[in-house]
Amino acid sequence: MTADEGAAPAKAISPLRRNRDFAILWSGQAVSALGSSMSILVFPLVGYAITGSVGLASLASAATLLGKVVAGLPAGALVDRWSRRRVLLMSNLAGATVFGSLAAATLAHHLTLAHLIAAGFASGVVNSFVDPAASAAVRTLVPTEQLPRAYAQLEVRQHAVDLTGPPLGGALYSVARGLPFLVDAVSYCLTALSITRLRSTLPVPAATEANQSLRGELVKGLRFVWQETVIRTLMIWAAAFNFAVTVVFVGVTLRLVRAGVHPAAIGTVDAIAAAAGLLGAVFAPTLIQRTPTGALTITTTFVFGAIITPMAWTHNVVVIGSLLACGVVLLPANVAGLSAYMAAATPSHLQGRMNAAAGFINNAASPIAPIVAGVLVGSAGGEAATLSGAALVVLSAAPLLASPLIRALGRPESWASVPVGEESDDNAGAVNEMTPASEHYHTRST
Repeated sequence: MTADEGAAPAKAISPLRRNRDFAILWSGQAVSALGSSMSILVFPLVGYAITGSVGLASLASAATLLGKVVAGLPAGALVDRWSRRRVLLMSNLAGATVFGSLAAATLAHHLTLAHLIAAGFASGVVNSFVDPAASAAVRTLVPTEQLPRAYAQLEVRQHAVDLTGPPLGGALYSVARGLPFLVDAVSYCLTALSITRLRSTLPVPAATEANQSLRGELVKGLRFVWQETVIRTLMIWAAAFNFAVTVVFVGVTLRLVRAGVHPAAIGTVDAIAAAAGLLGAVFAPTLIQRTPTGALTITTTFVFGAIITPMAWTHNVVVIGSLLACGVVLLPANVAGLSAYMAAATPSHLQGRMNAAAGFINNAASPIAPIVAGVLVGSAGGEAATLSGAALVVLSAAPLLASPLIRALGRPESWASVPVGEESDDNAGAVNEMTPASEHYHTRST
């Protein structure tokens, strides 16, 4: 008998649609995301209703972002130390408590600005645990070969939520101010219930050292991210790109408000862009499989920057929305592809810290972007603000173009998977060196 004849046949991988645990995780997180999208819209509305000040009303939204930034890195390290299932369960129950308190206080007409700000900060902390734990859970539940399709489905979910959540939240708010908070609290409870239905325990990764200090785990995660050239480059690009896109979106909104465009018409822009994102997410798996990941990222950046430039010379919401739609349609494939790549290439015991580092870097500059947009619109005008944002988008591609590893990053079949939990501490920071000539990319967003 030859060696080939004696070899065991490769284990067949079931279609992703038959992955029960992934379907449960996807559905549960969809419910939670829908509730959160309502609350995000309602936070400043409730703040303005109880204070009469736009500046004070924005503090609650800022507190949410601050909570994510402050708790992000420690949460990532703890996610790598604890059972991801337990983290998801307890975090969702905590979210239900936070928004349940808001609903009760609002419906009883006893809500204060301090309560709203504290709840916003607490919700940011909750999300700083949920996001890396959910992403790490996907890596555990889904085979490497199916990660691009799995992350594409996550993009479909997110864009569907972006399209339906805000209008639904606005409708509920018109009925009763506290109703969106109540629905969000219920959504957290339903998501927690879905977590209990998972067959996988999502255990602590095998390579995690329980006796290592939290500071040591943070350092190890940051060292991994910094030493990994491709991951570092992608994170630098993501931070710059997200900052530029935020400047564009906020700048356009301020331009339209300044021009006297009705708020309902301004909402049309978001609706058109969200619909395009949903369409792009549907076709994302095919695009990811057929296009080299590096080329897709570079192309998406330049296409978005070029297409949004003409927005500087119009106040027509349909034209602006259509231009944004053309730019947004490629983003789901880009985000899903990079997310899948980085998840596949990061050791299991570093998943939480890698995702937390990515979220921290992406969110760190976010509070500055709206300020930059406001200053540009106020001092130089809406046209200059839009053109500046478009220029920043194009410039964000510089680190991608400067990296031969990014330019050579191929399609998913060329990625070499990292066995989950098998890396030793000695090689955890360097195992992913990328060698383009070999077409095995061991090196992960947005």
